[in-house]
Amino acid sequence: MSAVAVFTSRPNSHPFQERHVTLHEPVKIGRSVARARPAPNNAVFDCKVLSRNHALLWYENGCFYLQDTKSSNGTFINNQRLSKGSEESPPREMYSGDTIQFGVDVMENSRRVTHSCIIATVQLFHPDGREATDNHSSSFMNNTCGGGVGATLQSQELYQLAQCLQEALHREQMMEKKLLTLQRLIDRTQEASESGWQALIDEDRLLSRLEVLENQLAVYSKNQTEETLKQELVALQEDKFKYETTAKESLRKVLEEKLEAVRKLSDLEKSLVNTEDECSHLREVCEASQKELEMLAEKHQEQIQEVESLTQKLLEAEGDQKEEAERSEQERTDLEAKIDEISQQEALLQAQVESLQAENDFTKEQMANMKGWFYIILDF
Repeated sequence: MSAVAVFTSRPNSHPFQERHVTLHEPVKIGRSVARARPAPNNAVFDCKVLSRNHALLWYENGCFYLQDTKSSNGTFINNQRLSKGSEESPPREMYSGDTIQFGVDVMENSRRVTHSCIIATVQLFHPDGREATDNHSSSFMNNTCGGGVGATLQSQELYQLAQCLQEALHREQMMEKKLLTLQRLIDRTQEASESGWQALIDEDRLLSRLEVLENQLAVYSKNQTEETLKQELVALQEDKFKYETTAKESLRKVLEEKLEAVRKLSDLEKSLVNTEDECSHLREVCEASQKELEMLAEKHQEQIQEVESLTQKLLEAEGDQKEEAERSEQERTDLEAKIDEISQQEALLQAQVESLQAENDFTKEQMANMKGWFYIILDF
């Protein structure tokens, strides 16, 4: 038998059917292509934010490992990214119950469509059927359960809030990167606009030059012969036509570049506004999560103090109970000694009673004999 990994979709994930993947060899995780389509027994997903060779999962020496293979949008285990963008990560050990994420949510600006990433809860089973749980986490949970169910719930809520906080921080970092990209695009657009205005200025200079040449032509026409003037006029008209054609073409290109730059600038401004709104919302969510986290941390600390107080009281009660048990044992020993002493006295009294009874019987017998003798004497 081989080790098995089961992927179950989370509510905020790109939807997919549950996968049962056999790990008799390293399994490639990636985006579906023509030669690799999604199936219940593989780790290929029909999701646009994944790379074709996104990550690698394998079983070795009794452990499960996951490695990011230079994916564009990253691989996460319990909201912790394995490596930077387009860098291969070192192998990371996994345990059953971990939450894994392939890629991040990407919004397509042209159609205002958000492509979701793959988020799944993984269950891992050894070849003998045992589930690959995290022993450290299990011991921690057992210790927490010893302190009370309330502390366990608080720890789970803290973990969930920490995950939400890390996700919000990651999204905020992505928003900052997008803002930097938008700023660079705006700078390039401004440079294109300035170059367009410079072309317009050059065109004005060219038109002024043409006007000067026309004036010179008018002056030459007064001093030259008709044939020479015709030749010069034809040459000047050709030059003028070339200049006008070049100027019109330059003006057309500049106007097109300007319109394109204005359109891009408008789109960038809209994207910037949407990004700033989303960033503000994420900051508010992050601040609210931090406040909730602080409140839960305080409650968790109070619960820990209460558990310590109850533990101290329990130890004191156990000490009192032990002293009471020792006292009861001593009293029982004393009572048993007294009972033994009373039993001995009872035995002595019983012996005395028997002795007195024997003496009484002997005395009665003597009295009877004496009465017999007395009656005999009376008869004589």
